[in-house]
Amino acid sequence: MILFPEPATNIKTILLVEDNLFFRNVMSASLTRAGYNCVLATSASEALQLLLRQEPHLILSDYEMPEMNGFDFRQAVLQNPRFSDIPFVFLTSHTDNSLILEGLNLNALDYINKETPLPVIISKLGNIIKSLENEHQKSIRELRIAADALNVKSIPSKNPQVAGFRINFWHRGYRGYPGGDFIDFVKVDDRYCFAFLGDIMGKKWKAWFFTFGFLSYIRAAIRFCVLDGDLRLDSIVQKINKLIYLDESLQNILSSLSLLLIDSHTGHIHYTGAGDLPLINHGFENKKTDTLISSGLLLGLLEDGFYDDQTIEMQSGDQLVIFTDGMIDIPSNGTKKSDYPFFVAKISPYLGLTGSFDLIRENVLDRITDQNQLDDASIIFIEKL
Repeated sequence: MILFPEPATNIKTILLVEDNLFFRNVMSASLTRAGYNCVLATSASEALQLLLRQEPHLILSDYEMPEMNGFDFRQAVLQNPRFSDIPFVFLTSHTDNSLILEGLNLNALDYINKETPLPVIISKLGNIIKSLENEHQKSIRELRIAADALNVKSIPSKNPQVAGFRINFWHRGYRGYPGGDFIDFVKVDDRYCFAFLGDIMGKKWKAWFFTFGFLSYIRAAIRFCVLDGDLRLDSIVQKINKLIYLDESLQNILSSLSLLLIDSHTGHIHYTGAGDLPLINHGFENKKTDTLISSGLLLGLLEDGFYDDQTIEMQSGDQLVIFTDGMIDIPSNGTKKSDYPFFVAKISPYLGLTGSFDLIRENVLDRITDQNQLDDASIIFIEKL
């Protein structure tokens, strides 16, 4: 996610897998001069270990290597869903057409001869990366056009107005894709308003596709429970969970959920969670920041999710923050780690201040870029007036 002191630059990383020392050094120097970050592996097995720690923008692999050749390496990459989608290019001195065809049949983007002049190789790789970026942007546009045409939204267009409270939210999809995070507010009447935040397991539209099924169940369960006069959050989420658990189309699709019921008459906020992150609760008078933890299981995991119902007595100036795990996933030595305390420490200096959310957005949220974001990131910020 965020959390570099300064935003990272937009440098593309290429993993070069090459056992020949001379060619590896020459190719690496050429890629570096061309503005790429070149990560080196001397064998396919070493490359597979590197891929577990870092995701490059493109893999450039030799064909003829000891122990595991380029084709076997390519098959190993395809078998691992964590990096099977990384663009792959073969680099070899072989010019046999049947060999080239076999490589392309492994969904490689290109097959570049080592005898090709280095400037031409660099140019080819640049064109491939640029074409992939263009395709990425085209996919996003088409997906958004389709969503608009169907009038389906997983993120609201504006902040809700609730008497006695100031509510803000913020969302950024992973690398610009619509993703698995969803936010919504359901206003019951002048007194009650539901707010909820969820995260479908997975990235990009593979998760985004299921958000509308979950949103439909959550909205419907809230409405039916309101009509029945049942505002107990543990009861509402249990109904949501059972619907999802019994829905065959959502089998093995899990989601977290933070559900709040804001009572503008009492100033209280009722809370329950399903596999969500602990909420941050900042007291204005005592200047103390606490966390609230729910015992509930992820939606759809078991038929009984063991949900609770907690009451937060909000006083003037108190603030409540709920967020998805994309806010705490951070780059670390080429891999990803989840660091909840680090995120709390990042936003804590701005809690309790005038314009807290604007300060958090400026100093934390706006520093999220494609280079340091590892998942969909969403946050709801509630302040008692």
